[in-house]
Amino acid sequence: MPGNKSTSASTRVDGENRGGSRGPVRFILLHHEGCSREGFHYRVEPDGSVAALLAPERKGQHPGSVGIVLCGNFDREPPKERQLEALKELLLDLKFRYPDIDLGAHRQVRGDGETSCPGKRFPMREVADWFKKELIRARDEKLQREVESQYSPRTAD
Repeated sequence: MPGNKSTSASTRVDGENRGGSRGPVRFILLHHEGCSREGFHYRVEPDGSVAALLAPERKGQHPGSVGIVLCGNFDREPPKERQLEALKELLLDLKFRYPDIDLGAHRQVRGDGETSCPGKRFPMREVADWFKKELIRARDEKLQREVESQYSPRTAD
C-alpha cells in the first residue's frame, strides 16, 4: 500500500465501539468526508497517503464490507490524482486479500437518495470500470514483478 500507514488519534476508530467481527467480506464501500461517520477501515489522504483506521476483522459502518473514506468533500471538488492512484493501490491490495469482493459507493447502499456519497464530483464510474476491467491486469503485473524479484538471478558485486 502506498503512503503513510500511520493513524491519527483524532480519526482512529476504536474497534471496541463497533460490535464484533464483520463476517464474510463482500463489498468495498467508498465514502468521502462530506459523509462524516465512523467505522472506516482505511482513510486515503489527498497526498496519497493511506491510514489503516479499523482492524480488518472488525465490523465497520456496514456489515460485510470494507469501508474506505477519502479525505475531501467531492460534492464540491474532485479528488486529487495522487489520491485516486493511492485508492487504486489499496483496492488492488484488498482484491488480493478478498478475491471475490465487489466495489460500491455509499449512495448505493443507502439507496434512499439522501446521500450522494462519495460525492457528485467523485469519478465513481471510472473507478468502478477500472475495478472491473483493469484491476486484473494490474494484479497480474504486480505478481509478475514480485516473482521476478524473487527468482531473477542475482549478480555478485
